[in-house]
Amino acid sequence: QCVRACPTDVLEMVPWDGCKAGQIASSPRTEDCVGCKRCETACPTDFLSIRVYLGAETTRSMGLAY
Repeated sequence: QCVRACPTDVLEMVPWDGCKAGQIASSPRTEDCVGCKRCETACPTDFLSIRVYLGAETTRSMGLAY
């Protein structure tokens, strides 16, 4: 859900054996993040949560926590 919510296509799902779903959201294109936080709202928080951390005006980054 969080991947589809991103208007700039920053996120993608990648295989990962460390969680129940067998995959996690990865953010390979953090430079395209506009900080809208739609992914935070859409993410199913029962096993994964996404937090968007905005740095300086020209620097954007995203962190994943689970």
